[in-house]
Amino acid sequence: MFNRFTDVARRVVTEAAKQARREVTEEHLLLALLDQEGTTSARLLSEAGVTADKVDAAFRTAERKGGLSDAEAAAMLRELGIDVDEVVAGVERALGKGVLTPPARDRRFGDAAKDVLRGALAQAKSLRDRELGDEHLLLALAAHEGVAGQLLATHGLSYLDVRARLRGRT
Repeated sequence: MFNRFTDVARRVVTEAAKQARREVTEEHLLLALLDQEGTTSARLLSEAGVTADKVDAAFRTAERKGGLSDAEAAAMLRELGIDVDEVVAGVERALGKGVLTPPARDRRFGDAAKDVLRGALAQAKSLRDRELGDEHLLLALAAHEGVAGQLLATHGLSYLDVRARLRGRT
């Protein structure tokens, strides 16, 4: 599959792997996209106000919640009347800050990152593109229901928004 990646897409995945302390996540892929100056994805992210600091903050918040995005937590707990922020704060008061953070592992691609890479391939196929590029990675991140997808949507880069903007490229 990697042989179908453009040079930029290969750099994104390679940089994501270098950034990861444990497993490569959607966060690392998004941060690596931001670093690829002059690309379609970097331009769209910059225009939307997505920065490395905002990505980091969103993922640190989710990490404190055991990896749940706000949307995932709300969907799971809404009917039970449970506020995940209150639960996390209570657990951290009792057991220490960051106790819900997953343990460090050897560097590998996590399930979310694998889903994004598979999604990027599906995006390239659906657009009938011969190569998988940075724009396909951005589309896959926007379509993903995790923290990256939520962060992108809050910056006006939902899946449909990204698709529309990419259609308008020259």
